[in-house]
Amino acid sequence: MKRREYFVTAIGLLFATPPAAAQHSASAVTTAREIYATISRADTLALRALLSTELRWILGSSGAVATKQQLLGAASRPIPDVRLEYQLDSVEALERGGVATVDYLLTNRRTFREYQTVFTSRASDTFIQENGRWRLIRHAQTWVVHPPDTTSMDSLHLAAFVGRYDRGHGYIDDVHFQDGHLVAQSSYEALIGAPGAHLYPVSQNTFSPERSAPMIVFERDARARVIGYVQQQPDGTIARAPRLGANEPPPNER
Repeated sequence: MKRREYFVTAIGLLFATPPAAAQHSASAVTTAREIYATISRADTLALRALLSTELRWILGSSGAVATKQQLLGAASRPIPDVRLEYQLDSVEALERGGVATVDYLLTNRRTFREYQTVFTSRASDTFIQENGRWRLIRHAQTWVVHPPDTTSMDSLHLAAFVGRYDRGHGYIDDVHFQDGHLVAQSSYEALIGAPGAHLYPVSQNTFSPERSAPMIVFERDARARVIGYVQQQPDGTIARAPRLGANEPPPNER
């Protein structure tokens, strides 16, 4: 189990923007805000005028790419009883040679009747000038990961998860106690002298490594013995790790 800390790194070019360019950038920011306003109203007529015909809208949840027509089609079909609200914060804009980039923190509130979910992401838009106005040509966003709520668990319950788990090809996770809490140290981490990842309990069988990485769900057999775990990676890949010796009966049953 690798050290469960995933970082999103953005690399940008910093340069001074002359006053005239700053005015263009402000217009690009205004256009970015208008795009979300039209989406929330399902106003595809106004939205169409803000998008370049070459638009590529990269979905943060899957990495899939939508074209202008696909985005307009999705925006034209509002979901009944759902209200969308968008908020842009920490906005930074740069412009040069008819191209503007707008980076911001995007908060999306989706309210279904009285139930609300809130998603936060870092977003980056690229605008070009077409017929004297800014139009969006590329949008990309990356989810901002929020640490999950954790729960307390006594050492007797935690002891059930202690063991070695085989992810294949010689990659073994050693789950053990360290300083009073549960730690998972992979064979790679042991090789380089890394301490492993603290497993924070989220539920009776679910743990969050370092409160930042994809959660691990331990599996049990019909006798409630822990026999392995599954973990979904950031790209959606499912890793399965059977527990070594899981088929052997406990000492009191031998």
